[in-house]
Amino acid sequence: MKQTGFFISFLLAAALVFINSAQAFQKNNSANPKPKIGLVLSGGGAKGMAHVGVIRAMEKAGIRPDYVVGTSMGSVVGGLYAMGYNSEELEKIIRSIDWDLIISNRVGFETIAFEEKEYYNRYLVELPVRNGKISLPSGLIEGQMLSEVLQYYTWPARKYANFDEFPIPFRCIATDIGTGKAIVFDRGYLHDALRSSIAIPTAFTAFQLDSTVVVDGGVVNNFPVDVAKGLGADIVIGVNVSDEDFIEAEKLEGFGAILMQLAMAQSLGKTSENIALTDIYIKPELGPYGTASFGDFDAILKIGDKTGEIFYPRFKELADSLGLNSVPNGIGLEARPVRFSSIKVEGNRIFPTSLILSKLGIKQGQEVSREELQDGINRVFGINGFYKVDYKLVPTGSDEYELDIRVKEKSSHLLSTSVHYDNQFSAGILLNYTMRDFIGKFSRTVLLADISQNPKFRFDYYKYIGKEKRFAFNLKANYLNQGQPTYENGKTTGLQKFRNSKLEAQLISTSSLKQAFYLGMYFENENSKYLLNDLASEELKSAYQRFIGLRFRYYRNSQNDRNFPTHGAEGLIETNFNLKDWLGINTVAGADSLSIKLGEDFFRVSIEDFSDLVQLFRPNPYGTINGRYSKYFSLSPKLQFHPNTAFGVILSDESSSKIYREFFVGGYQNIRFGDTPFWGLNYAEVQTSNFLKVGAEFQLEPISKIYLRAGANWLGYSQQYPIGDPDWTGKIFQDESYLGYGADVSYNSILGPISFGISSNSRDKQVRTYFSIGLSLNYSDR
Repeated sequence: MKQTGFFISFLLAAALVFINSAQAFQKNNSANPKPKIGLVLSGGGAKGMAHVGVIRAMEKAGIRPDYVVGTSMGSVVGGLYAMGYNSEELEKIIRSIDWDLIISNRVGFETIAFEEKEYYNRYLVELPVRNGKISLPSGLIEGQMLSEVLQYYTWPARKYANFDEFPIPFRCIATDIGTGKAIVFDRGYLHDALRSSIAIPTAFTAFQLDSTVVVDGGVVNNFPVDVAKGLGADIVIGVNVSDEDFIEAEKLEGFGAILMQLAMAQSLGKTSENIALTDIYIKPELGPYGTASFGDFDAILKIGDKTGEIFYPRFKELADSLGLNSVPNGIGLEARPVRFSSIKVEGNRIFPTSLILSKLGIKQGQEVSREELQDGINRVFGINGFYKVDYKLVPTGSDEYELDIRVKEKSSHLLSTSVHYDNQFSAGILLNYTMRDFIGKFSRTVLLADISQNPKFRFDYYKYIGKEKRFAFNLKANYLNQGQPTYENGKTTGLQKFRNSKLEAQLISTSSLKQAFYLGMYFENENSKYLLNDLASEELKSAYQRFIGLRFRYYRNSQNDRNFPTHGAEGLIETNFNLKDWLGINTVAGADSLSIKLGEDFFRVSIEDFSDLVQLFRPNPYGTINGRYSKYFSLSPKLQFHPNTAFGVILSDESSSKIYREFFVGGYQNIRFGDTPFWGLNYAEVQTSNFLKVGAEFQLEPISKIYLRAGANWLGYSQQYPIGDPDWTGKIFQDESYLGYGADVSYNSILGPISFGISSNSRDKQVRTYFSIGLSLNYSDR
């Protein structure tokens, strides 16, 4: 019994000793808390990609900062890191972005509405016309693609009420234009905070944040160490990829550099103060790379890694001294869908909300992934009537959100222009005047003129119809006055002038960005002496051919660029049924007869008899079917393989003695929609009733914006054979053939493609050259 009492007394004493020791340890620990680490990432445009390598070295050492603060590009890298992306995921994001699009006012060709693809990115200058007066554009980047990228990767942050709830508390800096003071974002919609912080002066437009207009935080505080200190950081790791002080005047290159230094004057004065507050100051040696060197992301990432390796021993020493051993898990690149309790549209005056919501294709109460929402935003932007379209997710409770679509419209009237030249059809100036809702609501009217030696004009009226606006009525009139060279064995033998007028009325499906169905009627009139070239005489001024018919067309295009695609496919299938043809002649004034050549003999006949003779060449109603398909396969980021094929067939029960509407094969250009380019032939060097083309080429981009192509193709073609005739199946595509081959080099310049090509074929061995500059009214510019 005594032993038991002694044992209990011993346990009580031991417990008291333990409790007193724990309290003493806790008191001592609270008196000496573990120091807080702050990570500060400066602005610097493309140079900010070097931040990733430093973060990687910190992760390797086991350091996870307690705070992250960034400005401009530093806010983007820092914000994504703070919300959970690790260094490996950050690098994948950087490498996946098309930086050429980010720093332009363009978007991917595949995101433009099908009905607008023909006119998108075809002009050097786009001028708003307001109240009959031409205005000047801002010249700054609206940042549509930048917003798309930020929206996509900040999607998981929507669940946080403020930035202190992030896995790592975060702050970013922007500048209030109205006051010139810094705005420190600690809450709100993360996309808006980052977009505000990276509104780089002289590059991107200012960002409208409710009633406040903001620009890049680098204007007032590009290296915000003081903000990290204010949060409670005891130890600051600062990465500065920008200038530490003013650049000497004689070293400033260009007016843009001068403007940038003036814009950053206040910030540069503050940078030295913040450097002094930094415990581990890191200045990557970025050499020749500047704020706009986004295309050099690979080299900049490597410099960041090298810098991180240099500082790794210091990071490891710090981690060991504080007992840190954090493991960066990352959040992955997947994200959960959300449900929208309501949808509203802001900023639209020209485009009705109903049209925008129809294009968006998302309903209230629908559960939507970020990919589906981005597709909807692309469909809205693809109307090509906006400078910018983005969105904001506003929590409404119970894991539901209000979707706010925010648009910035272009002017309802736009004047656009470009210039072009090629060695076959000479030079020209292209003018485009586009009007929205000029002839009725939900409409677009385009007036086009190509002022050149071969002038072209177009009227293109387009009106969305139906409750969901999934279809459109299109009325289009084209006029072309062209001098078409004639060839023999690759050598020019003459020039045939012709005038072509065409009127089309059709219904078009508009629900897809990548494909459309067309159903309609057409009337075409062509005047040319060469239609009756074998019968021509001095009295014959020209002959005309007119036809009216029905058309069905299915056209698909998922390519990411009109002239330099690197992925995607193009496919066309078209059927035409000529209901009626007319043939006639125009003679010189005063002529009552003319001479014709039959065999080796000449005969003089009256105009009336000759007109009757011409009718022998007029075909009965007939059909045509033509198509093409091509696809770009990526063999590496800079190398693509491009197989392609095309065909055209006339379907008639009559012989080749009739004058049919033939297919044009040859050259580099698509002057008309149905033209077929071919290595080894000049434009329209082959005009035929039936043809089949099979080809393939490689495309290489050895240097940014420089493209090399080399390829070969085979062409088989034939005269018209009546359907049912044994020759139709036995000889179609087999009368004659060419094996063509060639290469070209192109530069994707600010003027448009500058291309030089050389080609030949196995039959005549003649070398054909091609040179072109700029953007034209053709269906291709390369």
